[in-house]
Amino acid sequence: MIIFLDIEHPKALEDPSYRTERAQTMEQRRSLFEELAGETCVIRHYSAFHEDDLSRPEVNALVTSGNRSLWDEYDLESDFACFKQAILETRKPVLGICGGHQLIGMLLGGEASPLRKLEPHETDIHPEYAPGFLKEWGYSEVGFTAEDRLFAGFTRPLVVQQRHFWHLSGLPASLVSIAQNQNCPVQALRHRERPLYGVQFHPEFHDPEHLDGRRLLQNFFSLPRS
Repeated sequence: MIIFLDIEHPKALEDPSYRTERAQTMEQRRSLFEELAGETCVIRHYSAFHEDDLSRPEVNALVTSGNRSLWDEYDLESDFACFKQAILETRKPVLGICGGHQLIGMLLGGEASPLRKLEPHETDIHPEYAPGFLKEWGYSEVGFTAEDRLFAGFTRPLVVQQRHFWHLSGLPASLVSIAQNQNCPVQALRHRERPLYGVQFHPEFHDPEHLDGRRLLQNFFSLPRS
């Protein structure tokens, strides 16, 4: 079984239209993960996650969602105490996506921040979201700089979907960057000793012309289970 952890803040879900949209996209992703993993995938909100959930014998891996809420809406150490303890102890595969990637980095001692403010001559490519800040939005190239099972079968930069304006600006000693681009030095990370990963991009969003995200997810779900 795969746990798909929803890290969206409850305040954001008070918006009925967003709550409906969120439920639909979460279900689409859950179904995709189930297809690619070949096993059951269940959605669990972070507020209902328990420290021993990942250690249960029927659970083989965990994937986190992204989030719309800003990090100052959360009390990271309190809200994610059980999740932090679980990822500190597990040797099962864990993948953080976008905000989940940032969350893993911060919980283990890293730092996250906006990419940067736009210069006066620069165009805001998505002004409805975080106006005035540099954003990565849409399909773009990400180069990987380390051999890793996550990148099995890739011989060129990945082309993946981006939807963010925050990133990990610093990593703790236990984590290493394994993919980058010109805007973001930590497009993907891994733990130095365990199958704990994060990706700043969204591999779950792909189309017939851009299948690298799908292949990366297949690689993740093919990792050995401890």
